[in-house]
Amino acid sequence: MVKSKKWTEEEIELLMKMVKEGASENEIFESGKFPNRTFMSIRNAVQRLPFGAHRKKSNGAQIREAEIVGLETIVARYVDAFNKICELKQYDKVDLERFRIIFQAAWKYRELFREYEKLEDLERRVESLEKLLAEIKEQRSKATV
Repeated sequence: MVKSKKWTEEEIELLMKMVKEGASENEIFESGKFPNRTFMSIRNAVQRLPFGAHRKKSNGAQIREAEIVGLETIVARYVDAFNKICELKQYDKVDLERFRIIFQAAWKYRELFREYEKLEDLERRVESLEKLLAEIKEQRSKATV
């Protein structure tokens, strides 16, 4: 068994920073910031990070109102994710699961976006009817005067 070089504090800090910023093990390896480390060495170091350090923390307060984008944008994001899968030289189950979630979300978004468009159309129709009703009331009040 080959003994690997011990990780320095600076390397560990940089590794933690990159992981917290959302970089995958493959992205960290390809970044070139750890030139004397193999992919497996990086993967193992990520797994040894303090509990939770290699996971993004979820905080309800961080959730903000989402921008509703058109289907064209969703398709572009879907294609981008697909291209990234094709470009990967190495991947693991976490990467595959991440992409599966993206594809499922894109598919579900299509259905939700259609419903959103229907609701927008209904809101426009209601506004139009409210304006028409206001005009009719105004005409009636002028006719009775």
